[in-house]
Amino acid sequence: MTDNISFDDFVNQQIAKEEPSIDWIQVRDDWKKHLDEFYQLAKGFLQKYIDQDKVHITWTTKQINEEYIGSYDVKSLEVQIGTIKVRFDPIGRLVLGVKGRVDMRGPHGTVKFVLVPKRDSSPTVLVIQEASSEVKDEPKPVIEKLAWKILTPPPNIKYIELEEESFLSAIMEVANA
Repeated sequence: MTDNISFDDFVNQQIAKEEPSIDWIQVRDDWKKHLDEFYQLAKGFLQKYIDQDKVHITWTTKQINEEYIGSYDVKSLEVQIGTIKVRFDPIGRLVLGVKGRVDMRGPHGTVKFVLVPKRDSSPTVLVIQEASSEVKDEPKPVIEKLAWKILTPPPNIKYIELEEESFLSAIMEVANA
């Protein structure tokens, strides 16, 4: 047993090393807010076709069950264009490498929309190294502005900016137009 450290010091060091607890309710609520923003974008891109009664949208509710967050309900969007139905299926918040994902499924495929840092154009690898307990003034993590982007398929995964043109092209892709 070491004599140069008291049990009080040991306990205090261990408490100082504790990870900050995550507010999973807040994580869920933030995800639902970003999901609503995604739907506002999607609806905005389709609005002139909705106004002309050429595109019809319907809302349903989907239940998602995620580890730590638990079960919760989210909105799901279905777009009807003539005889073709395209469904926007929220996958969840706890998806590896992104802050959330929505799959757009049509009769001829799926396009994935991901919530990622706005500046990112492709997935990035981040290595986190635990700092020594000697470092007192660690920099606070930067909260990055997030954006919805289209995820291209492997092997050369890229993020495509979500704009009206890319969004409408994605619908045509899953509809095989």
